[in-house]
Amino acid sequence: MKRKAIGFRELLERLLPVEQLSPAERTRVRRALTHGSNNQIEQAAFVALDRLEQLGAIRRLPVTDGNSDRMRFQSAHALDVITIELPPTIHQDGIDLHPRVALLSRALTGSEQVRRLMRLDDPLVFSDPRRGNARAGLIELLDQTGSELMGGTSVRFLPRLTDDGLAEEAPFDAVLALKARSDPRFIIACDDTAQSRQLQDAGLQRQARSVALAGVFSEDGESLGHLEALAPEAQAFGAQERAMLALLADSCAFSWERSTRIEKLVFIDPMTGAFNRSYFDRQMLNEMARAERERTSFALCIVDIDNFKNVNTTYGYEAGNRVLEHVARTLQTGVRPFDTVARWGGEEFAVLLTGPVQGDGVVTICERLRGLVERQKVTVEALDRRSHEISVTVSMGVAVFPDDQSEPQDLFNAANTALLRAKLPPKNRVAYYRPPEQWKARSR
Repeated sequence: MKRKAIGFRELLERLLPVEQLSPAERTRVRRALTHGSNNQIEQAAFVALDRLEQLGAIRRLPVTDGNSDRMRFQSAHALDVITIELPPTIHQDGIDLHPRVALLSRALTGSEQVRRLMRLDDPLVFSDPRRGNARAGLIELLDQTGSELMGGTSVRFLPRLTDDGLAEEAPFDAVLALKARSDPRFIIACDDTAQSRQLQDAGLQRQARSVALAGVFSEDGESLGHLEALAPEAQAFGAQERAMLALLADSCAFSWERSTRIEKLVFIDPMTGAFNRSYFDRQMLNEMARAERERTSFALCIVDIDNFKNVNTTYGYEAGNRVLEHVARTLQTGVRPFDTVARWGGEEFAVLLTGPVQGDGVVTICERLRGLVERQKVTVEALDRRSHEISVTVSMGVAVFPDDQSEPQDLFNAANTALLRAKLPPKNRVAYYRPPEQWKARSR
């Protein structure tokens, strides 16, 4: 029998009887082949092999030379033998890097384990604003589910980004965390931190003899964070536990990405693509708490499109919608990455300039936003189907926390008071609740 080297893509497309998989499983295979990275295609192949073996479509053959880094399969209706060379485990200073694709096929999930994983797909976890910070609730559920799946072991998810106001937690070891987040091929484990020079101190401090980490990655390969499992006894994580951690990491990635999509539905204004008022209210409360904690300041800007009713009257409401989209996009491109732009209502937008920001910085950013809108033209289609290029300007009212006001409603009232002055003819200007020269100099 001739031997021929093939890739995992060809294995899925030509050799494996994937038509015997369920519709959902076939969809996952197609998604990996169409949009997935090489690592995701490889992972999909291993999952398909495992499932097809359970269905009896293929059977596993013994490895005659005793090589544990090799798997052999044969189709139930063909003579071809599929031999897969698994990447070896890497050992260094008591730390092992286990190939992830080989572990996933060992994650034996019973009905109780599947039920626990299905809780991560509950949309109420992250779509109900009454639950407070949605991401924090999801992280709590991920940690709880991981602990249950790993037999009571301490498991926690550390997200890569904390732009929802979540407190950033320190990883067990920064070097291991970076490795887990940058390389999706491996599950990292240490059977005894006392035997690792790198992890001895952290193990003593955290009272952890066993450690395992799994990176969490989106469908397009972006790092979302990582899972950490800690146990007080040595040798706590065998092949099955590492496999369960790999499975949990995949479920975690799906839930985290799904929460992002649902939050967009809940917190994004569908017309303009800016955040809506519910999200903005939450962000302002977070920013107030942060400013009080760090003894710094931030600015609230209310932006109103000048003469907006004339646009609707002259060109029609669709043209008005186009102007709203244009102004929202211009404001979003003009602020810093950590600032927030939301549609406040009608033709008004609210901009949160995150602290620390002081008088001169507020003036610079606000004038830049006003100038950006003024300089750009927007093309609209009138009711007669003709295109028109029009100019748009905005007026802005600005108030600073805590110099101007220290309560949410009072701060909004202050910004709106300033906006009324800015809207006086000739408009197209920025007005402050009080002159910038009267703002206190603040430092962190």
